[in-house]
Amino acid sequence: MFSNLNATELSHSPKLANKKISVLLLDDEFEIFRKLTQVFEGQERFSVVGQASSCRIGTVMIQTYLPQLVIFNSNMTSILPEEVPGIIRKIINQSPNTKVISIVSENDASQIFRVIKAGAAGCLSSIHLNDSLLNSLEQALKGEVVIPPEIATKFVSVLQEFYGPKAEDQPAEVIIKSLTTREKQLLLLMMKGYSYEQIAEVCDITVSTVKTHFNAIFCKMGVKNRVQAIGIALRQDIQLLVEPSLASDLKELSPHRRNEKKEASTVSL
Repeated sequence: MFSNLNATELSHSPKLANKKISVLLLDDEFEIFRKLTQVFEGQERFSVVGQASSCRIGTVMIQTYLPQLVIFNSNMTSILPEEVPGIIRKIINQSPNTKVISIVSENDASQIFRVIKAGAAGCLSSIHLNDSLLNSLEQALKGEVVIPPEIATKFVSVLQEFYGPKAEDQPAEVIIKSLTTREKQLLLLMMKGYSYEQIAEVCDITVSTVKTHFNAIFCKMGVKNRVQAIGIALRQDIQLLVEPSLASDLKELSPHRRNEKKEASTVSL
């Protein structure tokens, strides 16, 4: 459908050239192309001027059409991951007024970081290509960096990894004191080996809330996982920094205490 358009047809179509935002698709995955086709079909704001299945063809088409937007699948089978930043920079050099939106794997934080650093105007999740894409494109045209919510957390985590404070750069006492009382409580529970579910039970919060707290804890501590966080906590007597009432809650949750309650219940019957 879109690949049949050429430069001659575009130049003889004032309506497309003057009123619509020109978009070029640089992609070689059928499923992604199908999803993009569905999004653009029938709407009047954007005009897909072509689709290139290789970077070589894409280069020629970009020079021909000078599209306002290029949607570039950074997971194309014909390129290597390390080639992606160079391709984005080349597109921008070819056509400085073109905004590049890169399709990425939402779980690949380093990929997200690389495409933004290379100059892409934003990222799209490879599994969330729907009507919200059009709003993202409008934002990119206004000069905003587009990072959908489903991949924003990954992007923030990689920024933290590259530019955030490192655990070894700060005294353990300073790191621990940067945590809120609740965060200190949760960290203590984690040090005692409790699961997210058990921590949620002790603190009377949801498991989702527990995970959110730990994301914040790891960011503040400049670590990636539990092991690193516990290592820092052990360098400081964290138990002196939490509410004393937490001790009784821990006893209630302990397996030994649960067995006592179960035995008492059995005797009473």
